[in-house]
Amino acid sequence: MNEDRRRRQHGPGPEGADGGPALTLRVHQNKYLPASAGRTEMHAIVSVRAHGLGPAAARTATSEVIVIDCSMSMSWPPTKIAAARRATATAVGILRDGTRFAIVEGTEQAQVVYPFTGGMAVAGPDTKAAAARVAARLPAVGGTAMGSWLDLARRLHLRQPASIRHTLLLTDGRNEHDPPGYLDQVLDACAPHFTCDARGIGDGWDATELKRIAHRLHGRADAVLKDSALAAEFEEMVSASMAKALAGVRIRIRTRAGSRVGFVKQVHPTRADLTDEGVRPDERTWEWTSSAWGDETREYQVSVLADPRRDPMGEDVELAAVELVVEGDTALPPPEPESVLVQWTDEVLLSSRIDPRLAHYDADSELGHAITAGCDAYEAGDRERARRQWGRAVQLAHQLGGEKMLARLSGLVHIVDAATGEVRIREPIRPLDLNSVIVVSEESAPFMGMERPGPTAPPAADVLCPACGRRSPATAGFCQQCNAPLNGEPGESGQAGRAGGAGGAGGAGGAT
Repeated sequence: MNEDRRRRQHGPGPEGADGGPALTLRVHQNKYLPASAGRTEMHAIVSVRAHGLGPAAARTATSEVIVIDCSMSMSWPPTKIAAARRATATAVGILRDGTRFAIVEGTEQAQVVYPFTGGMAVAGPDTKAAAARVAARLPAVGGTAMGSWLDLARRLHLRQPASIRHTLLLTDGRNEHDPPGYLDQVLDACAPHFTCDARGIGDGWDATELKRIAHRLHGRADAVLKDSALAAEFEEMVSASMAKALAGVRIRIRTRAGSRVGFVKQVHPTRADLTDEGVRPDERTWEWTSSAWGDETREYQVSVLADPRRDPMGEDVELAAVELVVEGDTALPPPEPESVLVQWTDEVLLSSRIDPRLAHYDADSELGHAITAGCDAYEAGDRERARRQWGRAVQLAHQLGGEKMLARLSGLVHIVDAATGEVRIREPIRPLDLNSVIVVSEESAPFMGMERPGPTAPPAADVLCPACGRRSPATAGFCQQCNAPLNGEPGESGQAGRAGGAGGAGGAGGAT
């Protein structure tokens, strides 16, 4: 690693050398691998942080489409449609003046109800007041066709000269009135053009469906636990949209000759496997463009295939360089590239260490698997297996500091001892509580620990995956490469689909 480069990059302070907006990039890893292992993998966590973007966000052209489920089921209980009306007015009220916006009424078809002429209005005192009056009269009279709703949002966004495009989606039901396969076609068409945050209200929506929408459109999905909390949820989502200033950041990884990127997964704030979303312009390069950024940190797990042949022992070797390219019309300079290093060694204590961030996100991935396995077991009628899996999830959430996840899990189980995972299943469990856990099962707790050296004593022996042969830490529950269980119960690897399908520190959903 070039130490002068690192000092230039990390020395200035939170806002960079001149106090202005900045992007920072850092690679976290244990660079030591056993020389006797032959061809193996180097794993690293890449942290990207954007800060000081507030002034730029205020000058950024933005479009916002608010899509409200107005199906008949929203009328019962009547608190749902009443909450949707208030929340829509709240969202409109905090739009930055100059933002292009529209309100879409979603039934078995999609219709722009504001502005009255269709298209999008320009936010200002008069248009926001008029939109709030329309929101107060939103009906609850039709069916549910989310593909049609999102396709209209796409067409509205594409007519606007905006660099940040965001859609807010509220539903209380399942996608029942689109033709088979239509929603997936629409999601593919929408993905390059706007992000979407989704919320489910009531008991009748499908958490897996809502997660799929949010994941494909690089947003986040969640449950509205109380109808009265919906306005605050809308305010939070629209405020975050108004704070975006960068249209995207391209992450590019270049490997040395003989090496190759194995996978790239977002691990925070949500887990998402990005490997197949990226492009490989040549054998040694992988790159991918993220969604819009405000002041935030996102972290990614990178696997680089490594081979000790012809490398010196005991010396740093650069396996790959990670660089950022800022998308759009901006003067924000990218940070200097960072290196993924390897040093081949025969010292077992060095090569056995696990970087604290990697250990954290491996445990977080196991938490997602445990939640999903428990939900599948519960729905299959196997209460004891569900209890064990949710108990393990409680234990991991406690260890990781995941207060939100602990709160959601408490809707499924009585927590007797979080540290040991001792729980009792609640009976009955409300559909809302089950959905509320499933829909956030790929949110990750941020790494809050200190960067510390490795253990002073040899850790437990690594385990080999029985399916693909990849080596994993002894504490891992699932293979980071293929999702096969390592120390779990037989047959549980198949539950990875609803936990995100990416496996390991990957998964679905949000803020990519």
